[in-house]
Amino acid sequence: MTFRVEVVCLHDGSEQRCSVVETEKSELALETLGMSLDEGKAMLHGVQNFMAAQQVTEDLKRKRVCPTCAERYHSKEAGKHTVKTVFGPIEVSNPRWERCPCQTEGARTFRPATAWLREP
Repeated sequence: MTFRVEVVCLHDGSEQRCSVVETEKSELALETLGMSLDEGKAMLHGVQNFMAAQQVTEDLKRKRVCPTCAERYHSKEAGKHTVKTVFGPIEVSNPRWERCPCQTEGARTFRPATAWLREP
């Protein structure tokens, strides 16, 4: 038998699916009953990565336009950041965007994820 665990994100009437672990089980024995510890860890890591990526993507979409003039911010650099979660470290998007021309004060570039990232 083959078992596949998927995570589904339901948002704004659409679905995003991600297969997080697939395992093959053939003979039944006490040692092969259910999931192994490694399979459980892989499943949890996959779910955590997918959920975090979906959350960060949605947050970045909301912050992508200037609140003053509604123009889209231009990308300066893609960037990633490693976040320590209770289930282990994960890597999330941490882009750097150029300040909007209508904004005359402050840094020329900024990282929108700094609003929720607390680690250096």
